[in-house]
Amino acid sequence: MLGGSFDPVHHGHLRLAQEAIERLGLAQVLMVPARPWQRSTRASDADRLEMLRLACQGNPRLTPLALELERSGPSYTVETLQALRAHHGAARPLWLILGADAFLGLPSWHQWEALAGLCHLAVAPRPASGLEARLPAELQAWWSRRSTDTPAHPAGALVVLDAPELEISATRIRALRARGHSPRYLLPDPVLDYIESKGLYRQEGHGA
Repeated sequence: MLGGSFDPVHHGHLRLAQEAIERLGLAQVLMVPARPWQRSTRASDADRLEMLRLACQGNPRLTPLALELERSGPSYTVETLQALRAHHGAARPLWLILGADAFLGLPSWHQWEALAGLCHLAVAPRPASGLEARLPAELQAWWSRRSTDTPAHPAGALVVLDAPELEISATRIRALRARGHSPRYLLPDPVLDYIESKGLYRQEGHGA
């Protein structure tokens, strides 16, 4: 599972999913758009889901899942993983894929300590991030207890993916659009075409 606001989805998200598929031997990555409780999104739930569907076309191992958007209220990853665990059973390994920034913010998540009982964590550090040196105190014990290259159980391990994240952000894409510049090559062409057709992330008076 790779979750996020996907506001909009971009090549950084897709490359992270692909790295996890290849590094961990995954048959499928569920791409789960969230309704974040920490902040609002710029695009609607329907637009974010459609952009995600367009981005995942052509890769049968990437599957958009609207589970969090179908709930009322904000999204909590622990609840999504509980639903996936109930569906797949206790014996099947489940993975939560995170970028470094999301992982470092984990202690602010709802019931974050319960995640280890539900899934493994796969973390992709940003280039030159020095991830281990930046760990908050709450994560230092997690790191030392759970970091491994060979998980032996269906949940509870922490693996650092070999490849770094691409330095692409949805914030930058939205800023380019707001200034009337093109974010082409930062996200899939079908997603950009959709953004332009809907006039998303554009301030009044700016062109696509």
